[in-house]
Amino acid sequence: MSGRHLYFLAVGALVGCATSGRYPEHQATPASKSSVLTDVEIGNANADLNSAYDAIARLRPGWLAARGVTSFGGSGSGTEFAVVYVDGQRYGDLSSLRNIQAFQVGSMQYYDVTQAGAMFGIRGGSSGVIEIKLKGPRT
Repeated sequence: MSGRHLYFLAVGALVGCATSGRYPEHQATPASKSSVLTDVEIGNANADLNSAYDAIARLRPGWLAARGVTSFGGSGSGTEFAVVYVDGQRYGDLSSLRNIQAFQVGSMQYYDVTQAGAMFGIRGGSSGVIEIKLKGPRT
């Protein structure tokens, strides 16, 4: 074998070891979407014992932050905080999340103001939307 062949063999072996995934930091892990919160994640974090508000405060506190918009047009319909939708219907403001038990939640998703406008139109408010999909009845 020539020196050139040994060089390519050594480079190939190094590349193979580097991509073998034998070190945990090189293994691909599913990335958690910060805009989605599932019932599995809520349950795994033991955050399903209280309200949906408490689960969000623990696992996605940024969803509860003020966005700085206090008025929208002349109608006064603007809000500084995200509004809540449950199963496609407007439910209320952030405090209404305290009326929903976390174990009833199938998933929650946060939409920023642009996404909320695309999904909900003007009804989406001026500071984003937290959409909750409840678990269906078990049969």
